[in-house]
Amino acid sequence: MSGNAALGRGVLGAYGAPSFAQAFIHGPAISVLQGIYAKFFGLSLQEIAFVILISRIFDAVNDPIVGFLSDRYRARHGTRKPWLLAGSLIAVIACWFLYVPGGEVTMWSFLFRYLLADIGWTVSEVPYSAWLAEISDDYEERARITTWRSMGRFLGLQAFFGLPIALQSITGSTEFTPETLRWAAGLAAVALLGTALVATLVVPNGRRREKSSAGGGGSSSLMDAGHAVAGNRPLLSFTAMFAIGGLGAGIGSGLSFFYIDGYLQLGEQLSVVMIISIPISLVATPVWGTLCRRFGKQQAWAVGYVGAGVASLSYYFIGPGENAALLLITALLVVNALIVVEAVAAPAVLADVVDYGRLRFRDDHAGSYFAFYAMVQKINVGIGAALGLLIAGTFGFDATVTTQSASGRFGLLLAFSLLPAAFLCIAAMWIWRFPIDRRRHAVIIAAIERRAAREVEP
Repeated sequence: MSGNAALGRGVLGAYGAPSFAQAFIHGPAISVLQGIYAKFFGLSLQEIAFVILISRIFDAVNDPIVGFLSDRYRARHGTRKPWLLAGSLIAVIACWFLYVPGGEVTMWSFLFRYLLADIGWTVSEVPYSAWLAEISDDYEERARITTWRSMGRFLGLQAFFGLPIALQSITGSTEFTPETLRWAAGLAAVALLGTALVATLVVPNGRRREKSSAGGGGSSSLMDAGHAVAGNRPLLSFTAMFAIGGLGAGIGSGLSFFYIDGYLQLGEQLSVVMIISIPISLVATPVWGTLCRRFGKQQAWAVGYVGAGVASLSYYFIGPGENAALLLITALLVVNALIVVEAVAAPAVLADVVDYGRLRFRDDHAGSYFAFYAMVQKINVGIGAALGLLIAGTFGFDATVTTQSASGRFGLLLAFSLLPAAFLCIAAMWIWRFPIDRRRHAVIIAAIERRAAREVEP
């Protein structure tokens, strides 16, 4: 298949399908897991913050190694598909132990289970993400691919947050509880393995890997991969702007359960609130995809970040009361409709950075680049969540009580509303000026094609 050929909807749907299952199995970890371990298993906010922080440090080693090894595997075998299948199997097993802990739950048992799940997620998701840069070389087509992938992701989140409602006749509650996580782990096992199999059977491997300057057809050493990361200035710029905005989002996401359940006292309505607010992301995703193709990916990304930052300030002014649920849903609708631009634009922009790396280093380091991206993404979520928990805990927020002190409320709102708004707006200014736009990407692809033509001439 030509790198610039338009992809059929069947291929796009098959590629996006694993993102549905990945979002479903990630749902607890990015939203309610911290709250459940604190509320039902008795871990302190400081202990949970420590576990998340250590797991992100672990990712700093784990992600680059998986990215490098998947690059070498593709160089030799022309595919990344076995990584998606193997990682999905590891994730299914690991998440059962994480979401359905047996015996006494301690900080150390939580840490071990979390690290095991991290391994499964990384082995499957880093090569899967890198794959998108190889399916198509076209600037606009990549926005289509990430649009379908993002829609799969939000459908997965919708399915997870709808789980308590679907299980109400069994559990007798619409709250997220350990029983909810048990069902989530079981259903995720079927979805993750099934969608990974569909993707491997339907989606092409992508363009053939070009011959490297070393003559080996792939990264010859970990040092080469490290040089290709450290020496790629657009990649470092992308990382910086993504890290700033992602840190703000990470701080907020780690405290969402505490804000909704512990502060607004809407624990019973949490599932309903999320189900109502998430569909806007599905509606907004193709809109942002169209805007990315028409106006440029980084321009759309910057505008969405500014809007999401401003909208995040509304959380500060919502308090417990009869109108809390309505106001919260309204705020979530606006924020979700705007922040979703990142899921469409960021991986598509990074795929363009991969092409710059192909031109500069004469080799394809997509796995290493997307591993670096995944590492920063996890660090954002982990450090952001840990920082948010530490700020809220330091100011006196207590997840076990229904009435918070004034200091505790301020600490929670500072971390959940004010800081994310500031980080998102700062990142937007950087994103707007990102150097690889549509015109410069066309120049990069043309240069790669000219070089390839010269190398095949007799």
